[in-house]
Amino acid sequence: MENIPGKKQFNNRCEITGMDNIPRTLIKSLNTLGLTNYEARVYATLVLYDHAQAKEIVDFLSLSKPSVYEALNSLADRGLIVKRSSKPASYSAIYPEMAIRILMDDHEKSSEQALSVLKKLEKEKVRSDEEDALWTIYGEANIKYKIRDLFGKAKSHLICILGDHHIALLENIHVKDIPLRLIVLSGSSDLEEKMHTLFPGKYAEIHIVPPERFNTAPPFLLSEFAEARKFMKLENMLEVNADDEELLIIPPFFHGSSYVLNTRNKGALYYMKMFRELYWNWLIEGDESQQSSPLQQKRERTNSSGPNMTDSIQ
Repeated sequence: MENIPGKKQFNNRCEITGMDNIPRTLIKSLNTLGLTNYEARVYATLVLYDHAQAKEIVDFLSLSKPSVYEALNSLADRGLIVKRSSKPASYSAIYPEMAIRILMDDHEKSSEQALSVLKKLEKEKVRSDEEDALWTIYGEANIKYKIRDLFGKAKSHLICILGDHHIALLENIHVKDIPLRLIVLSGSSDLEEKMHTLFPGKYAEIHIVPPERFNTAPPFLLSEFAEARKFMKLENMLEVNADDEELLIIPPFFHGSSYVLNTRNKGALYYMKMFRELYWNWLIEGDESQQSSPLQQKRERTNSSGPNMTDSIQ
């Protein structure tokens, strides 16, 4: 231990502690893998030097004896360091490759155990008698995570309505083999094929609704439709409904912030379902004389043996 650069006697200009030799990024990475700050510092010190006694580690890291001894015992129990039977005892670290493998295995086992218990807790979820609140989720990353969460937890069906500039939020999302009704607001003629590539499941019902359809008022809506349309930006619309149990929605208004509304409130879910069955079905079906696109007709013939999406979700 005579060559430890952290020792004051080897640097007369300033006193250096061990942390000057150990990057903080390393400590943070070891923390993520399950080591405490003290364990990470002690292990890194032993990697830096061939072997060391507890007192030398205390001096090098400027830590208390109890903290160092506790870290040494914990590291030894996990097989990350070896205690040499000498008086006084000295310690050495196992090879970093082996140590990381041990930490990764522990991390994976802990993850599996935690996930198993969390799934059981999810099934036993306690719900209050009060109606669920309406939550606001901010930020594109959080929104994308929540969309993935809803797509992942849906068990019976999914409904998704969105403007085409939101499509990036759906990329690389895995969908179970359950009915999916996807309505995209877009004037792009080749978008339907792209959406079927993203969602190739045989139960995927995909509709592309052109923007000009929104310029015509349906017969059952208010006479103020034309005035209301001035304040709406339907391409901002985003709605994800999982099993009629949870709803995620961006209202079709003019706004500059990135946020969604999220709720399990039954009143909100039924309200949106009634509106969807009236307005969105009218937008898709239009007049009885309106024919579906050739691609849609082909999909309908191919999937004629599958479950009826309308019956499943209405």
